[in-house]
Amino acid sequence: MNQEATCEVKYTEVSDPAVMMLAPIVSVHMITYNHGPYLAEAIEGVIAQKTDFPIELVIGEDCSTDNTREIALDYQRRYPHLIRVIYPDQNVGMHRNFRQVNDACRGEFIAYCEGDDYWVDPDKLREQAAVLTRLKNIDITFHSCYIKSEKQQTKALSHVHSSTDKLFTLSDVIDGDIHFVMGFMPTTSIMVRRSLIMSIQDWFDAKISPVGDHIVEVFGARNGAYYINRPMSVYRREANGSWSERMKNDPDACVEMHLQFLSMLMRLKQAIPEQEEAFLRRITYSCAHLSKIGTDKNFTQIKESILPILKDIYRPKAINEHSIGSEQWEEALFTKLAVDCGKTKDFADQQCGVLRQFCRVVKSAFDYEVLILQMIKTNHSNSSDCERQIAKWKVEEQSSYLFARWKRFRKLIIEKVRLVLKATTSTFLARQKC
Repeated sequence: MNQEATCEVKYTEVSDPAVMMLAPIVSVHMITYNHGPYLAEAIEGVIAQKTDFPIELVIGEDCSTDNTREIALDYQRRYPHLIRVIYPDQNVGMHRNFRQVNDACRGEFIAYCEGDDYWVDPDKLREQAAVLTRLKNIDITFHSCYIKSEKQQTKALSHVHSSTDKLFTLSDVIDGDIHFVMGFMPTTSIMVRRSLIMSIQDWFDAKISPVGDHIVEVFGARNGAYYINRPMSVYRREANGSWSERMKNDPDACVEMHLQFLSMLMRLKQAIPEQEEAFLRRITYSCAHLSKIGTDKNFTQIKESILPILKDIYRPKAINEHSIGSEQWEEALFTKLAVDCGKTKDFADQQCGVLRQFCRVVKSAFDYEVLILQMIKTNHSNSSDCERQIAKWKVEEQSSYLFARWKRFRKLIIEKVRLVLKATTSTFLARQKC
């Protein structure tokens, strides 16, 4: 995407009010930019929906340089009762486009599907609308999905959070977000109440939230998030011009995005104080991740951005302001960060069974040995201080992660043995009575 536009922008809407429903139950929110090869599949997934209530598809086309707009307008002409196309007179960027389409949606519920993703289940909208209609206090519902690799042309099942439908808490959502590139809820799986979205519109700003879907997840899940164990959409990775592809190929943009994301998490921690512990775990993990992707070029910038956050998190009482800036204290802060990050990742694994936890312990041990060897090699090379510091933090984090996983595995074994002994004793006593 281009830089977010700041000047006055005029929008044009192409729609036919004479044949469209005035009060749709669901509005499908679709932002698109240079999605020419993919947009038709995204639109077809919406057209294929089988519902007994009216829906609308609102496409926000952001001055693409390919044939994206032509495709959107062609579908609008063919399905005037269903589709509205909105576009600005200049490129406004992802965030402003996202917010403009939010404003345009009229349905009681909003379902999200970006122009390079698509839906594969014709009952998706009906299933999710039924959940939100039945559970009046719940604002958001989501489901598992498939991840499609454009380069390898493979498709894999992802984001299966439970073997059955389940209501997750906000804390579950924040903690579970750690292990998923796309967040706990794939954007293309989300349906949310429009009233909730309208109440948090100020958060959809490039200076506040680098990724708007995370804001939808967090505020939507304040009363719980209902998960449907059914893959009904496809998230496309490695698509040309996609956000994920840009983050992969532009290290500077990736670092800048993570810094903005970290700032957003700090704002969320203040806005939702009842979830401070969960946000602190998420912030800890984000800080550690940032420290690991640093290079000589941006490492100073990352340290300067992270240090005030670490001071806020750990709130050192015995350290005066003069010593906080010392290299020794900074080193202590980052060491504690690495250790806490290992604990945070282990916390997200707590639902694993014995066999899976054993496999994770083995993997962690292997990863730890590899990092030790890499650090030894790094210390005897001509690498920069930045690279040696990053290698040390990685080892500290993995060491903590391995130790936490081993403790949990040992606890699980003891619990299993205790249950077996209890059952055996009960059986023995029962036979003695007979």
